[in-house]
Amino acid sequence: MESLPERAVHSKSRNGCLRCKAKKTKCDERKPACARCESRGFQCPGYALNVRWSQKHQGQTERPYARGQRAARSPEAVSFRNMQAETIVSGQTTRAANDIGPVSLHSGSLINSPSPWDFLLPDQLFDFQASSEGSFMVGDEPPSIISHNAFLDCASAGSVWGTTSDNSTVSPTVDTILSLGQRRLPDHNLTLSTLTERPTSMQSSSGMQLDVSRTAPSPPRELNHMPTVLAEHFFREVITLYCTWDSKSNTMRNIVERKWQSSGVLHHTIQSMAAACLSEDFPHFAPIAAKEHAHALQYIQYISSPSFAPSEEKLLASTMLGHTASWLNPQNLATDMFRVSCDMVRELPTDGKDADSKSFFSDTMDYWAMLLVYLTDRKNLGTYTTESEVPATGTFDPSLPIEPHPYSGLSRETVKLLTDVGILIFQYRKHISNVKFMTERDLDVFRQSLRDARRFERRLLAHRTPHLSLVKDTGDPKTSLVHLQLIDEAYRCTGLLQLYRVFPDLLNERYAPWDEQLILQPVPSETVPSAQERQTWLTKLAIHILNILREIPFESRTRSVQPFIMVSSASELKHDALSHADGSLGVSQFSIEVARARKFISSRLAAYTHILSLRKIRVIFELIRSIWSALDAGEKDVYWLDVAYEKQLGTMMG
Repeated sequence: MESLPERAVHSKSRNGCLRCKAKKTKCDERKPACARCESRGFQCPGYALNVRWSQKHQGQTERPYARGQRAARSPEAVSFRNMQAETIVSGQTTRAANDIGPVSLHSGSLINSPSPWDFLLPDQLFDFQASSEGSFMVGDEPPSIISHNAFLDCASAGSVWGTTSDNSTVSPTVDTILSLGQRRLPDHNLTLSTLTERPTSMQSSSGMQLDVSRTAPSPPRELNHMPTVLAEHFFREVITLYCTWDSKSNTMRNIVERKWQSSGVLHHTIQSMAAACLSEDFPHFAPIAAKEHAHALQYIQYISSPSFAPSEEKLLASTMLGHTASWLNPQNLATDMFRVSCDMVRELPTDGKDADSKSFFSDTMDYWAMLLVYLTDRKNLGTYTTESEVPATGTFDPSLPIEPHPYSGLSRETVKLLTDVGILIFQYRKHISNVKFMTERDLDVFRQSLRDARRFERRLLAHRTPHLSLVKDTGDPKTSLVHLQLIDEAYRCTGLLQLYRVFPDLLNERYAPWDEQLILQPVPSETVPSAQERQTWLTKLAIHILNILREIPFESRTRSVQPFIMVSSASELKHDALSHADGSLGVSQFSIEVARARKFISSRLAAYTHILSLRKIRVIFELIRSIWSALDAGEKDVYWLDVAYEKQLGTMMG
């Protein structure tokens, strides 16, 4: 049987010239021109590939055309369709493109919000470590302002960036934006069109126009979300200005870092504090600070009702709002916030893991009270008591090191003593100022006040700062334990200075020519000093206090508590009245020391004004200048509390 001849192999080719391919005829693919074109006298168009983008595999992501409708295409140029994105911004719908594209946003992805201050992107979107408390600012949202806070309530990134119901995919450009990490929306004018570059065209070698917007996106813009900017400024700058020391051991910082994303009141509080600190350099932040402060106060009013148990984040926000009310209005002492905070502290548990929390907030209230009692009546503090008869160290385990407080440092006991001294002085001078004709009752008030003053003097003289070997290191390189020890010593001498000024009998009982070594070891006086001798002694004590502060470098974070000490000492910096008695132009060494002490206060406060740019610092500066003007005018018995009351210059000095 003969074998059949092999069939000639015909290989199909799709590389014919463009004219043959258009007429669907066989081309011999001869170069430079095929035989069919030459035989007919035509110029052969050549063998360039006519590349077309196939839509066959994109049926899932694009909306199908209506029956009978065809897409308009150019055989010479093919480009991608524009993407369409709808986003809800301040209640208005914005179109990013006219054509229906592969990416579109759900209309409910971004919730209508009138303010950019009240929301953040969901934690799931950027793998942000969510708080165990739940979603941001949802735990204690008061009904009165819940409508003003909008949150992105999404289960995944796709629900935010526009995965449609037909399982469409997210574009590469959006993926690039998502890869930025923990970012937040910059403002409510953001649409998807601002995150994607306009299509960029490129001419291919074959004359075809290609859309390269997906393959070569330009770098995304930096996202600037104002609440995020303010929060970062708070953690980086404001805390370091607000506390006497700061590190990872700072209880205040730890509470804020854990709770601020799940607590609405903490969120608005830190926003207010950061905006207030920036308002001097950027005036448009002033109304923002006031608005955020008002929002936080609404939370406090809501959560202070009996149905809400106190918590550390709510209590911390309450104390910070009270402390910083003077940042917005220097004369606002916020005594109402003090009473609310005091009630919250009283309701905190005293055992178990909450014992340390209650100790922290009790010390916070003591420091706050010390700043208030010199400027307001005792009755404005509500049910607050110092309990200063009990040493502060008695509440701690002796086997554990003493941890400095972020506000009072090592001066827990001294702060309580200063608070008792302030209450005594304010109440006594308030009563005496209304006396025109002395009665026996007035004498009884004087005698009782003098007895209390002697008791406080003895306790101040006997006080000793804890040895530094028993104190836990703060971990702050700018605030050493020595700085805190010096502040405690300055506090103690300031308390003695106030007692000796208001109750001259105490100084008469211990008077001796000035000796720095005998400040804390007085001996009975053998003579009664004159008014001039008492004034000289008090002036030298004030200079001694300022010399203690001079040993602390300005970079130390204890500068936040120094204004109170400076103002208390400023009213005793009186020049020697005898320096010009002989009509000469010379000055005494004593007056030179007074001028040097004044310059130290002025330079420190001037530098502090540039670091903590708040109106209250200028008010403190104005109070000191008013005191010195009165002293230089020859007024006698000038006392800083009297000047603050007369000039309406009382403000929180810490």
